[in-house]
Amino acid sequence: MKNTNAYIRYRALDACLRNRRRRFYFKDLLEAVNKALGDFDGTSISERQLYKDLEHMQRDALNSEADVEIKTIHDGHRVYYQYDKPNYSMFASYLTQEEASLLGNTIQLLSKFKGMPQFDWLDEAMARLKQTFQLDGTVAGMVSFAQNPDLEGLKWYGQLFDAIVHHDVLEIDYHRYGRPARKRIVHPYQLRQWNNRWYLVGWEKRLSERLPYVVLAIDRIDGVKVQGTQKFKEKPSDLDFDDYFYDIVGVSLNPESKPEKVMLKVGYPAVWYIESKPLHPSQRVVEEGKFRVEGLELRDSGEVESLKGSKVQGFKFFQLEVIPNEELVQQLLVYADQVEVLQPKSLREKLRQRAEQIVERNR
Repeated sequence: MKNTNAYIRYRALDACLRNRRRRFYFKDLLEAVNKALGDFDGTSISERQLYKDLEHMQRDALNSEADVEIKTIHDGHRVYYQYDKPNYSMFASYLTQEEASLLGNTIQLLSKFKGMPQFDWLDEAMARLKQTFQLDGTVAGMVSFAQNPDLEGLKWYGQLFDAIVHHDVLEIDYHRYGRPARKRIVHPYQLRQWNNRWYLVGWEKRLSERLPYVVLAIDRIDGVKVQGTQKFKEKPSDLDFDDYFYDIVGVSLNPESKPEKVMLKVGYPAVWYIESKPLHPSQRVVEEGKFRVEGLELRDSGEVESLKGSKVQGFKFFQLEVIPNEELVQQLLVYADQVEVLQPKSLREKLRQRAEQIVERNR
């Protein structure tokens, strides 16, 4: 606790000494430190302790690589205190180059949430972190995420997030495409993203006998408010939604269905894409076909790998253990002309029907 108390004091003083918008006299510094301590644990320090803290910080600042001095600047009969270098922070000086790099990378990753409701504070927080730790330019532009701030329904994200945190039961106006909205009472557990869209996972008493958990696309939500009369149903402590959704691609789960062996015969170049970005974690290669490149027969897939970019004729057999659903069909359609579904027959039939519809619509 003693070390934490000192950290709070030095942090408050550091903020005052690098503030160029206001003059901090000795009494102002004492008030700032005691306010920070009061908010933390209700304690305070004396003027004598403040003098000791300033002396300690001065030694650290002079001994740092920045070689900074805490100036006392006369203003009539009084003096105010400031660092002689405006961008200095004693806390930034404690970072090693590796730590600064890691912090900069973390700030860049946090920027994924910029522009989303509930995370407006990130703009200011990241600017302050960059200034405090002198991280301007760190990995800027090196990482980009496929975030869509214009996604319809994203305005509800913040309210849904708060409801999950505070265990609020929600009354949601929800519509299915082509149908009017209806009210649904949902106990929210998780916000889940798939294919750049957000979904709310929760429990709904009306459907609980058929569906243990419901999944609502937030772009179909027309209104949200807290339903204050019902007691929140806690999520089972041993429930992991990553495990719950493991047997499917995406979020459409029929709890009565069981995983099936899905066998795919995949041609090139789709083989390379599907190997580098698996359709499902259970995916594995079970057999390799004959390979030809512009009429030349090859011995194995290793030779094919060395000839990427050539017109490869050949295939591989992939096996997945999944519950077939609409999201899997959509993923397979991306490679429709290079993928043959060998089993199950029901999935093969779905792709055949979809292919016929595609041909019919594009005649």
